[in-house]
Amino acid sequence: MKNNQYVLLISGDEILGGRRQDAHIHFLTNALSPIGLQCRQCVLVNDKLEDLTEVIRFAFEKADLLIMTGGLGPTVDDLTREALSQAMDISMQLQPEVLDAIRERFRMMSKSMTDNNQRQAFVPVNGFYIPNPNGTAPGLVFDKNDKIAVALPGPPRELEPMVVNDVIPFLKKRLQIPSQTLSIQMHFSCIGESNVDQLLRDMTNGDHEIVISLLSRPALVDLKLAYPQDLPAFQQRLHHYVQAIRRDIGAFLYSEDGGELEEKTGALLAQRRETLCVAESCTGGLLGAQIVSVPGSSDYFLGGIIAYSNSAKQNLLGVRADTLQTYGAVSRETACAMALGAVQRFGADWSAAVTGVAGPTGGTPQKPVGTVWIAAANKNGAVYPFCAQFTPGRQTIRQRSAVYALDQLRRLLSQIEPHQ
Repeated sequence: MKNNQYVLLISGDEILGGRRQDAHIHFLTNALSPIGLQCRQCVLVNDKLEDLTEVIRFAFEKADLLIMTGGLGPTVDDLTREALSQAMDISMQLQPEVLDAIRERFRMMSKSMTDNNQRQAFVPVNGFYIPNPNGTAPGLVFDKNDKIAVALPGPPRELEPMVVNDVIPFLKKRLQIPSQTLSIQMHFSCIGESNVDQLLRDMTNGDHEIVISLLSRPALVDLKLAYPQDLPAFQQRLHHYVQAIRRDIGAFLYSEDGGELEEKTGALLAQRRETLCVAESCTGGLLGAQIVSVPGSSDYFLGGIIAYSNSAKQNLLGVRADTLQTYGAVSRETACAMALGAVQRFGADWSAAVTGVAGPTGGTPQKPVGTVWIAAANKNGAVYPFCAQFTPGRQTIRQRSAVYALDQLRRLLSQIEPHQ
């Protein structure tokens, strides 16, 4: 196999047409990296048979392993089977047990199976199928002349269990990967990607074996440090880097196990047996939505108030009219009043409040678009406000505001110096 590399092929007119975003690149690359497989290229292709076949042949010029997603359904534009069959010169045959499984799934859903669903029961002669307990289309493995193609269904709830339970064990055995890579992931909030990058450049200068990967999300940075082999010398170096990172930017480090910021903040609340509520203006419920995305959040999250207008801030959160008139809706004073008002109304241990100018209009020279005041408060009346200035972009401002509010809570709950 060529350097333990693979090509990831994402098919679908809906992706290229902008109707849907890819849901698999991040998951697949993260799932395959720990077993020593690195993605060399990622290709998006439409649902035309000739284009699919051409891209498959091109991919096998770059690597001996191809991972494909989508195009395994029963409709006329689901052409992954046919394209792989043509490109790899592998015939297909009807597998009765797969057909029986598809029929049984339709029976369980109390639906009648249309004839076109039989297409999903064809599997490669050279290869095998992967059962799909969450859908009708099985995964397929085409294996011929040291070229391997793994075709997976599009829905994440079908693809992800297949990768974990079937694809990874198969690839580890089939490819006989000699050793696993050594890697660690670290996740940061409210720090710039360039700041993390510069620290790492200075720290790892001269270390040619280490691979550094950075991914930036709104107000978040994901870092991966990796070595090609799990050797004692590499373990020692990696430990040194991790310790230095914790020392220099540990206040921004919220996770080393892949957990998201809302999970970590929620876990801190659960450990302390404390409760949380939110008061939102410019985020419009986004902060509360992130909090409740965590299973079990009902143990600590009491609720939130979306007080978008000044009258709502007064009537629902008790913000004084003279505060709004004197300082404005986007101000330290209003953010603090919102946070304290929420704590009092919900009877929570903690609150987080957000008020800002999300744009694209509404900014002034004193408070330009992207000005956001965030305040956290506790039941004892202590308030921790700070102002953030984000670059314009309405949705990005809202996303960053929610992250900064969660991070302020994380810092306070962890007894780390809060944002000021």
